[in-house]
Amino acid sequence: MSSVLAALKAVVASLAGFMPAQGSPIHVTMYRSFVPPNATVVNGLFRVDGAMLGTGDSCEYQVGLVVEDSTGTRLVNNQWAGHCPPPQGGVAAGALETFEFAVIPATYTVTVSVESKIGTVGKLVSKSVLTSLPSGVMLSDLILAKKAGWIDPGTEAQYSLRKGDLGIAVASEAVAEEDQPSLAYYVELYPPSDEPLSGTLIGVIRRLDGLRIAELKLQTFDDVAQARPLAGNMSLEGLAAGEYVLEARLDLGDTVVVRTHPFRMAGQTFAQQPVAGPASADMGWFATLTDEKLAELFDPVAVTLTRQSDRDLYSRLNPDGRRRFLVQYFGVTGPASGGQKNPLDLYLERIEHVNRTFSSRLGDEAGWSTDRGRVYLRRGEPQSKVSRPLPPVGAAPYEIWQYTSAPTYAYVFVDESRIGAYRLIWSSDPNESSLPDWDRRLSADAIGDMTRLGIRPTGGGSGGGNGG
Repeated sequence: MSSVLAALKAVVASLAGFMPAQGSPIHVTMYRSFVPPNATVVNGLFRVDGAMLGTGDSCEYQVGLVVEDSTGTRLVNNQWAGHCPPPQGGVAAGALETFEFAVIPATYTVTVSVESKIGTVGKLVSKSVLTSLPSGVMLSDLILAKKAGWIDPGTEAQYSLRKGDLGIAVASEAVAEEDQPSLAYYVELYPPSDEPLSGTLIGVIRRLDGLRIAELKLQTFDDVAQARPLAGNMSLEGLAAGEYVLEARLDLGDTVVVRTHPFRMAGQTFAQQPVAGPASADMGWFATLTDEKLAELFDPVAVTLTRQSDRDLYSRLNPDGRRRFLVQYFGVTGPASGGQKNPLDLYLERIEHVNRTFSSRLGDEAGWSTDRGRVYLRRGEPQSKVSRPLPPVGAAPYEIWQYTSAPTYAYVFVDESRIGAYRLIWSSDPNESSLPDWDRRLSADAIGDMTRLGIRPTGGGSGGGNGG
């Protein structure tokens, strides 16, 4: 995908067309679509429950919807009554309220209010700023939903939003479940009147910090001359639980139009089977590795990640998900054949070293999973090192590693088993945990060597194992 982006003549990015009110318990979502010659149709929705209104399991309320232009003129002023459905399986249920209106090109203020008829909580108000879609727009806002499908008399009740003959089971939050890891997507394509469009709709999944996790080809289209929906179901197998953003990228060859929508993966783990079909070209060198070789070389990447959330994510990705993660981590280029080494070369050298040097003598633990292997993978060869494999009688073998380049940390490993199983006893690294009785586990010789290196063996790191 990066090679495609480099050749683009224009990249047109669009975020949501409104700004939600801050701190409001009413979370209003609005989706914009275009109707020639210059109208924007707005479909809105929000959730109401008894907890918001202080009424318990059931609730009755009054909704107000006001749309004003920049002069303060009220264009829409509607009210209607609503109520929460009865509890389902003993669990309180909320009501999904929807609304629709149309506007001409301009900026508007949309105010939604909810007032309980029986509760003690006062009126709840959400105020949003909405900008209409401009003439010449190529794509509507992106909708993510539990499912989408054609409406017939037997299925109409399943869908909360209707677009022609297509129903969309949209909710106040886009959530995929562990037992059904998929979401439906919906956008509308608007070709120029004199130029049919051909291209591809691509879905890019990103974490909230922007890291790209996966790229999916959603659908292609050829010579589309009239407005039409681009809709379908998107598999999310292999994606870890968490918060994400989907970028729907309309790639027209010389132009890319982007629409975004947040979503959440619920549950703990998802299917770990490889995605069907060949690895995508955007996986670069990693696409040349078999799943077995990928696991052999890059399972250890997890111990080099500082944040627990990153380690959890990596451990739950399927092989293609890991390939995409590694492209972001190391870059698309493989090991250097000569000249200056890149980060991937350094990583592979360290993997070879730790597995050759630190593996268990019993063969039951790979070098990279040991305490010394983990530290070496993260930081490389220490600038200062003391190794005492044959200490005085009664003392355990030990090693002291000191890194004098920033950050300046020290690590003390002790082989209490006397079979080469060195354990991290004390460290000044806050991302590592010193044992609470480290001072009783270190011999006088070890304390003396630490002192000669200028290490003050007090306190120690208090991080949670591999860091958080």
